[in-house]
Amino acid sequence: MASVDFFVIDPEAGRAVLAQVLREQGFEVATVPATGAWLVRRGSTLATAALGAMAGRKQRLEYRVEFFTHEGRLVARFRRDGGAGAMGGAIGVRRSARVFDEVAAALSDRLTAAGQLANLVRS
Repeated sequence: MASVDFFVIDPEAGRAVLAQVLREQGFEVATVPATGAWLVRRGSTLATAALGAMAGRKQRLEYRVEFFTHEGRLVARFRRDGGAGAMGGAIGVRRSARVFDEVAAALSDRLTAAGQLANLVRS
């Protein structure tokens, strides 16, 4: 599992920036009612199953954003499971990791530009 923890200054404004960036990157954002986490998805399961590594941008990718507080500050943990993209084979897994890194960088850049990023930790 790879993750990036974004320590957000203003929870409401930070969440808005996160959601906007994810949608601009082509992801659907759905809230998990029980936990408040977000499921972040793009692409087609059918296209990925049929085309595998050749699915390109239509490859089904799924990540999560989990929210918690640390020392009174909202933390948004953007994460990907180790097997993310596996339906696309080895190329799909590498693509999933690359897209994850690109999206994490976009989130960091936009949160910084909006004055909402206090800190970030990669793991």
